[in-house]
Amino acid sequence: MQSLYTEQNLSDLRGQIRRRVFILLGVALFSAGLVLLTLIMDNRRDHRPEVWTTLAVIFAGTSMIFIYDLMIRPLTAYARHMDASLHGRVHEASVIFDRVDGEEISLVDGVRFYSLIFLADPDKHGDRERMFYWDAELPLPSFAPGQEVSVTYYDRFITSCQLIH
Repeated sequence: MQSLYTEQNLSDLRGQIRRRVFILLGVALFSAGLVLLTLIMDNRRDHRPEVWTTLAVIFAGTSMIFIYDLMIRPLTAYARHMDASLHGRVHEASVIFDRVDGEEISLVDGVRFYSLIFLADPDKHGDRERMFYWDAELPLPSFAPGQEVSVTYYDRFITSCQLIH
């Protein structure tokens, strides 16, 4: 059974996160310098240009939040998921593929997933349906309804799968 992720994927992702953190630090240093510059400036009336300092602080705050939220946080969430897939406690189950639960994507712990429905042995409540999450960054598997599949997963997140013939 082949894993959906490799150590190389994880190290590449961590390298990308590191580069983006350096970009964030560069913007932070630039913003701090801009704020200091506006605090030092004197407009010949014995008071600092408070409007420019306020605008510089607003720029610093919004740029830091923007860069972190859009460039770093999604990658760190994906890295946590990938790390758990590679190094976490996984389980294996033989299930029968039923369907993809709609084409909409769910956001779980900051990572985008498709919901796949499988049929397994009934649980204590008699329910046979099992929902697992499939990484939306990867192409959906080409399982036909009724095919038996061996699934390796942690929590409800699929880490590898293989058709059983």
